[in-house]
Amino acid sequence: MSKLSPPIRKMCLSRKAQEEESKESDEWLSSLQYLDAIINDLTISESFLDPGSEFGGINDPAIKALGWKADKPSNFAIKSNSKHIINSLGWYTDVPVTLKDKEDKTVTVIGNFVRIDNGETEPMLFFGMSNIRKVQGIPEPNKNQFRIKLHGKAYTIPTFSKAPVVKDPPKENQESANSSNPTSEEDLKKSAKSLKSAS
Repeated sequence: MSKLSPPIRKMCLSRKAQEEESKESDEWLSSLQYLDAIINDLTISESFLDPGSEFGGINDPAIKALGWKADKPSNFAIKSNSKHIINSLGWYTDVPVTLKDKEDKTVTVIGNFVRIDNGETEPMLFFGMSNIRKVQGIPEPNKNQFRIKLHGKAYTIPTFSKAPVVKDPPKENQESANSSNPTSEEDLKKSAKSLKSAS
């Protein structure tokens, strides 16, 4: 039912639910192609291509920074599983997004985006398949570029990847790992004694 990719749906979930789905998201995040995008005078550094989502999205902090009101109400829910359903918060149509190509020429693409509340504090924008198709876009992650055609002209937009953030395991997991793998001399002696008494 959902027209958002699983990781975008995940961004809309609670923090606890996010932790449960982090492995899938880490793989997805490392595959994203980021690009520099500007709407009005707002630079959105968290802009990326998401071919797994049918449509593009923009989050609350971006909308608040722009001071916009929705053009159209949205009438659908974003569902990740039976426990987590997030309502879309409105449509923003004909949004001019400015990109720079490899020759530093400014290119403005027009797109429609749904507003989401993903719990992030920084502005975020993503281009879904409807946005990518509209500009006849071809993402080329191996070349770090996104080729588009606009008004009969071809442009190559530079893209980049971000390394996934590695989270430390919870302390309880570290403690249990340490107790199952004795490393101190005292731990080794205790283990040897218990083995001797068992035989």
